[in-house]
Amino acid sequence: MKKYLVFMLMIILILQAFTFNNTSAEATSTVVDEKVWSALESKSTAQIIVTFDGEDKPTTQNISLLENLNITTAVTLNQLPIVGALATKAQVEQLAQDEEVKSIYLNERLTYFNADANEITGVNQVRADEQFTAQNGGLPVTGNGVGVVVNDSGVDGTHGDHTFKKNLVQNVLGTSYLSSTGIIPISYIENVINTDTNSGHGTHVAGTVGGTGAMSGGKYAGAAPDSDLIGYGSGAALLVLDGIGGFDYAIEHQDEYNIQVITNSWGSSGEFDPHHPINV
Repeated sequence: MKKYLVFMLMIILILQAFTFNNTSAEATSTVVDEKVWSALESKSTAQIIVTFDGEDKPTTQNISLLENLNITTAVTLNQLPIVGALATKAQVEQLAQDEEVKSIYLNERLTYFNADANEITGVNQVRADEQFTAQNGGLPVTGNGVGVVVNDSGVDGTHGDHTFKKNLVQNVLGTSYLSSTGIIPISYIENVINTDTNSGHGTHVAGTVGGTGAMSGGKYAGAAPDSDLIGYGSGAALLVLDGIGGFDYAIEHQDEYNIQVITNSWGSSGEFDPHHPINV
């Protein structure tokens, strides 16, 4: 009988240990970007992007989590389950233990990528393609009536190829700096004539996408010169949170401008990461 009791006690202890290990694994299932830890090695705080489980804006419970961890500087998106925040290592560690937190990534700087010419991108071939033209009612493919968000450094609406309130139907200045105290919704300024004052990259992209070619007699028209351009400019030093802000704006105003396309001429050559907030 004594041997039986000892045996049963051993079984119970083994099961408890197994349960404990499972619980620990589940508690650390949140994906945390290694760059977050690297940034916190040399600094007391880091700008992070927290993605919660869900398909809508952060919930009241999500916001309460941040407040309970004494995170006082944060920006919440309006349509996506994402928050940008300024956090310490201890706060990141605690966030990673919450089952509602899907991933935590560093708000790192993005890199611009340029498209060289209509010939390289295949625009000229599309315009000359008889089958494409036939499928479009006998007219060349021009993007007529389609809203395109240029999510970039900004757009110069004084340029003759994409003039504000003509084919540049909206121009938004949207910088999501984590500098204001409090957990606040993302903000932006609409109807800004020129949001590309220190880079020129977004203006170039807008011309590549939907420039009318008015300044060159049509020679340098964009891929879809009849499209409706919506600029979302975050400046030359574009960060991940800024780019996501452009996505959030596009979702929120999709019906208003018939937005069907978002162009992002920035990124990296690294491997695809399904947990990264850009891909969520």
